[in-house]
Amino acid sequence: MVGVYKGQVHGVTLGCVNGDPEIQIARHIYVGSKATWEVMPSEGLQYDKGQPD
Repeated sequence: MVGVYKGQVHGVTLGCVNGDPEIQIARHIYVGSKATWEVMPSEGLQYDKGQPD
């Protein structure tokens, strides 16, 4: 599944990609409500809620 907003791709469900997509994580959203056992990677910006406009 691909997310498109205003004609630009902004998200891809990586479970449907075969092989290494060769991308870097840019941001993590809604980390304020993540599971207590989940460890966030250090790369990418983190937002407790949605990304600010």
